[in-house]
Amino acid sequence: MVPPGTDDDFSPGDTAPQAPIPNDVLQMTMTDELVGQVLCERYEILDKLGEGGMGTVYLAEHVTIRKRCAIKVLSQEYANKQDLIDRFLQEARAASMISHENVVEITDFGTAPNGSVFFVMEWLDGEDLSSTIERDGALPWSRVQPIALQICRALEAAHDKGIIHRDMKPENCFRIKRSTSADFIKVLDFGIAKVTTEEGDGKGLTKTGMIFGTPEYMSPEQAQGIRVDHRADIYAVGVILYELLTGKVPFTADSFMGILTQHMFEAPQSPRSLVGSITEDVENIILKSMQKDRDLRFQSMTEFIAAIEAVGTGAAPVAVVAETLSKPPERGKAMTFTGEAAANNTVPELATATLPPTAGGNKITLIVSVVAALIVGIGGALMYLSTQRGEQEEDPAAIAKDPEPEPEPEPISVKPEPEAKDDLPAEDTGAEPAVPMVSVTISANVTASIIDPSDGGVLGETGTPIEVPESDEKRPLLLQADGYKDLEIEITPNAANKTFKFRLKKAPKSDGKKKKKVGKTKKPGDKKSGDTGGGSVVPSSELKNPFNRRPK
Repeated sequence: MVPPGTDDDFSPGDTAPQAPIPNDVLQMTMTDELVGQVLCERYEILDKLGEGGMGTVYLAEHVTIRKRCAIKVLSQEYANKQDLIDRFLQEARAASMISHENVVEITDFGTAPNGSVFFVMEWLDGEDLSSTIERDGALPWSRVQPIALQICRALEAAHDKGIIHRDMKPENCFRIKRSTSADFIKVLDFGIAKVTTEEGDGKGLTKTGMIFGTPEYMSPEQAQGIRVDHRADIYAVGVILYELLTGKVPFTADSFMGILTQHMFEAPQSPRSLVGSITEDVENIILKSMQKDRDLRFQSMTEFIAAIEAVGTGAAPVAVVAETLSKPPERGKAMTFTGEAAANNTVPELATATLPPTAGGNKITLIVSVVAALIVGIGGALMYLSTQRGEQEEDPAAIAKDPEPEPEPEPISVKPEPEAKDDLPAEDTGAEPAVPMVSVTISANVTASIIDPSDGGVLGETGTPIEVPESDEKRPLLLQADGYKDLEIEITPNAANKTFKFRLKKAPKSDGKKKKKVGKTKKPGDKKSGDTGGGSVVPSSELKNPFNRRPK
């Protein structure tokens, strides 16, 4: 068995026979394979386990003590980009700073023979919680409670070190067997973690306005692209608990923006309405951790843990404020919620969100504001039309003027209406059937813009999924990168999650004038229905499940 996404079940370019594999692509694939080599004279690479957005994970064994481990190697195409190297090693630094049994252990790092960098982590034999939910569905609280406590304690240790995970989801919670426990949890993938110190933020790898993470588990402030703190992890764990207990995430939509909008403006459906066995105190813990105003959530993982441990002890349920967003936030202003306390029938109270102002270029807030404004505008127009006639009859300006003599009516000629025919063809509304979209990834040896030659629009970048209409016909595209020759390619997007690999050649040295790109960035409105947009805004998961394959 070969896990999806590995080179063994993937042919570069296209899987169809009419798309031959270029020699340079074959050479790139072969040189990237490290199986059989020894890294740093001590780690023998035994097998490839999986491949993610920035790197590949291998099963390895120490040549002296014969202890197995997992090694994550940065992709060769990113090995010359210092910012990506820093982000890759950030994962190793962040995880190694946390000394906790529920956090994956990082033991070493070094340089691979191909010039790339790698780090060594403990080998785990099991599955992630996403696979557990997919197989078992909704889990009972008796099983979820110890799982939740382990996740929270791992993040509590991370927060104590000034580390915010920022991408908590079931895929990053790995379940293994240890001692008498079949649900021992290891928290993985600190690839986009934010490391802070007492003096402030660490080395800035992200900027305000950038959105990182997985949309189904994003906090409202994270969805806005503003600065987050440890309470973003609390929100994400609340979503994980919701999914573990109900078998589904609280918010789904056909697009990335649709999911983010719900996180910001809509209350989740009651977990108890989905699964009747969920008790009130458990539901309140979930809903409190998912409050849109982060000042209303648990303020630390320590509080979160205490609430989980108190379930079933007779303690009063935690208080939850039922929030309703009164209006979309204006540019540069915080989100304001109104609501009433759901617990203990308390008096309604006003809760103002403490979300910092968005950056000037924050597209997410702008798009949401425009959509909301359109909805309000349409509603206002309908109300205006419904009352216009009455207003015209009592127009004060018309009453103040002397009435003008009415002209004599002209004779009206009435034409007989044609008889209706039952055999007339149905009226053509002009609507075209929706074209299904598929997500494909185009990889190259450098980061290049993917351009649609038909209109010069930029569809995205290499290494990031893009949405294109599904088709069995070849689609011409253009890859363009500074310092490299433009490369005309063809892909056949007849299935989702396809990957195509190409290699750009360096351009000859010019007279010093920078080449002007022909592509133009397409507006959000150019996307088809069903486009999640995750590839262009949110980086694909570093690795869904690096340990799901047993050694040969």
